[in-house]
Amino acid sequence: MSFKGCVLPDQNLFVSTVDEARPERAPDNEQFQRCLVMAGGGFRFGYYLGMYRACQLQGKAPDVIVASCGAAIAGALIRHLPDDEQRLAWISSPQMHSFWRGLQANPDISLWRAIRALAQRALFANDARRIPDLFQDYLFDIPPDLPLPPEMSYPAAPALAIVAGRLLYGQDEVGTLRGGKKLFAETIFTEPRVAGLLAGMPSPIASNAHKNSVVAPQIEFETQIAVADAVRASIADMYYFRCHQIGEHYYSGGVIDLFPIEIARRLAKEVMMERKGWYGRHIELPALRMVLGINGNHRLRHVLQQEADVWIDTADMETALVQHQISKQIQWLRNRIVLRVPERYDGFVSMVRLQWEYGYQRASQALAQAAGNR
Repeated sequence: MSFKGCVLPDQNLFVSTVDEARPERAPDNEQFQRCLVMAGGGFRFGYYLGMYRACQLQGKAPDVIVASCGAAIAGALIRHLPDDEQRLAWISSPQMHSFWRGLQANPDISLWRAIRALAQRALFANDARRIPDLFQDYLFDIPPDLPLPPEMSYPAAPALAIVAGRLLYGQDEVGTLRGGKKLFAETIFTEPRVAGLLAGMPSPIASNAHKNSVVAPQIEFETQIAVADAVRASIADMYYFRCHQIGEHYYSGGVIDLFPIEIARRLAKEVMMERKGWYGRHIELPALRMVLGINGNHRLRHVLQQEADVWIDTADMETALVQHQISKQIQWLRNRIVLRVPERYDGFVSMVRLQWEYGYQRASQALAQAAGNR
């Protein structure tokens, strides 16, 4: 189920990293200087390219990026393409437009079935005794070919770590009582140096602060997986898209650890982190409780209490970019929930560029404020 046609054979594995193109390779056990955490973004992930550009222009370009969910796409473009114009052109290309236009409603999930499922999750989120179905219970089918660029090593490219969650159960266990079984392993797709720095680290989502968590205690690592597969695994958010198969394993999205500040602090001396808005109480919080057994806003509150060198405020993203994103739409006559993507290509380009500008402005403001506070 890998995305075909989007990587060159044997040239897009995390194990063949951009380190070999850097003038001087840092020791594997040495922390990176600066980490940028790109936490989600949903269908607004274009703003991460603007955020990265602002970091570059202010002399704060990260040498490692930790990305989850939609931000994994931006992370892959930053890792593969050497300049901002190329990245922006790729993310707003006709191929990308066609890809997003190719997202289709799951034919097995009618509007009324989707509404009923949302209501059940909202009502019974605190009674998540059975193993969730991330194989069949999802809203949208993803086209098979994610148009990512092939590997292009360049000296200033940052290392990349992509977050996802490996399912620890099979399709035959769906609906059975969970008991005390752990259902997910937080997984980092990355290069050996990053994996070495994080080796032995427990998952923050499995800590005592999340007593009902169904996440396994230890973080896992994959250094031999194609970047395109890692991206595809990270964007496979629960109930939106079907879990993604890589070899014998299945993976769900980077939402398993959407705010990996602990990982960033272990990787780098400086951390740049988003200050995100709260999870919605009717859809997002129940989904997290049903699948992962955690309270997402408790987790976010804990993250915001920790230290970062730069906090980039994107808490208003839901309102600032409400007209500049791919969004859900109810089609009553078709009995379906569909995704609304700009039909015209120029509308898609405008949407992406407005996202870029949002990220650039928010990061520029945060970096200037952090510099003034020193």
